[in-house]
This record gives sequence, structure tokens and C-alpha cells, in this order.
Amino acid sequence: MNSINHFCNRLGRSQALSPRNFQYACAVSGVLCSLFFFFAFVACDFLPPIPATWGAERTVEHYRKHEKGIQAGAAMLVISGMFYLPLTAAISAQMRRIPNLHYSVSALQLASGAAGIFTFIMPGMILGVANYRLDRPVEITQVMNELFWITALMPWPTFLVQNFAFAYALLTDTRPQPLFPKPIAIVNIIVPILFIPGIAMHTVYSGPLAWNGALSFWLAGMTFCLQLIVDSFCIARAVSNEVAGGEKIVDIFPTTVDHNLQNEPSKGDTNDSSVV
Repeated sequence: MNSINHFCNRLGRSQALSPRNFQYACAVSGVLCSLFFFFAFVACDFLPPIPATWGAERTVEHYRKHEKGIQAGAAMLVISGMFYLPLTAAISAQMRRIPNLHYSVSALQLASGAAGIFTFIMPGMILGVANYRLDRPVEITQVMNELFWITALMPWPTFLVQNFAFAYALLTDTRPQPLFPKPIAIVNIIVPILFIPGIAMHTVYSGPLAWNGALSFWLAGMTFCLQLIVDSFCIARAVSNEVAGGEKIVDIFPTTVDHNLQNEPSKGDTNDSSVV
């Protein structure tokens, strides 16, 4: 038991497990999330996506033809969600270095990102179920396929809230040398706005708003993956100058009370007592 404790203590003190390297790993996870998300669609032969206009027989034919690839793609979608959460935590941690940033801003970013992982995990599980029994009635598989596409592309509001919170933090950093470049704030404002047309994908079967359309899939998907990679590099850059920056991490709560100061008598009270 002592040898195990000694080994664990040495491992805990090693450079590989330093806080900086941990944050680097969190930053890299954003790139991995983007790659797993992209290659999941490649494995399923969903690039380009199968159209919503396909009938049940043709949809199931695609699933049967690419059964193994869809099995791999479903797993990769779930894994991509796993990598999204560390990036979200790293962003929240770096946001706390921005002076006078209210705690609610970083908390909102973290909560939105935590909710956003289900946009990766749920479609992956639904895709796995859709592909699980292809000998069932074809109409059931078609419904599961439709559920997959809509759950994968339609729930953008969590990402919009998350990115807007991050952008707000960047815009309020008015120091001569801000933690993040200001153009990153613009990217995190514009990109989620491009997701908004996807809210109508359940109302059409073809065209730019359909799940295989130019707006709902291609524009939203490409900008989302690129933004993940850009944010990851910016977080890694912020981690690299964390020591040199010398910022004090302070959470600004709605009501911050220093109980020690509160319990200390005021100068007037001290003087009055001394006079007495």
C-alpha cells in the first residue's frame, strides 16, 4: 500500500500532471471534438447528408449498405461530446482571469457548454438505435433517422448562449493587452447567429433550410467546427501566458461580503471606546 501511495504521489507531482498541462489537454479537446464530430459523418457516409425527401425503403437501404460505418459514426458522436466538456471548463477558467467579470458570465458559459454536450451524445445514441435492428419495419428506421438529424442540428440555442457569454467577457476586457484578441469575440457572436435558420428544418423537406440544406447543415456545420478549433487555439494561447499575465482570479458575486472586515470595529468605534 505504501508503494502505491508513493507512486501516486510521485505521479501527482510530475510535470505531466501539472495544472498547465491539464489546461492544455482541455484546450486540445476542442480540436478533438471537432474532428470526431466531422469524421462521424464521414464514417456514416452522411457527407452529403441523405435527403429528407427519401422514402423509408431508400433510407433503410443506405443504413444497410453502411451498417458498420454508422456503428462507428454513432460511437464517434458520443465521444465528441466527451471532448466538448473539457474545452468548456477551460474557457470558463480563463474567463475568470478577466478583471471585474461577474461570476454569472463564466457560470452561464459553463452551464451552457455542459448542456451542449447532449447535442453530441443524444444524436449518437439515437443513431445507434436506428442502426441496431435493420430488420424492423422500415418506417420505424425512417422515424429514427429523422429524429437523429433534427436532434443533431436543431438544438443550437445552448451554443448561442455559451458563445455570447464568452464574447461578452472578451468585449469587457478593456486592458491594453487583453487576454483574448477582440476578433475572437466577433467570431463567437457571428457563428452562432448562423445556426438560427436551422430552427425551421422541421418545417421543410428540401431547400437551404432542410437538414441537408446549405444553411442548416453546410454553413452551420463548417462554421461550428472551425470556431471550435479557433477557440481551442486561443485557450491554449491564454494558458501559455497565464503565469506571465499575473492576473488575480477573482469571482465577482452579486453580494460579496468580507466577513472579517464586517466583524472589525470601525475607526470611529475604536476611538470612541478609547476615549471612554
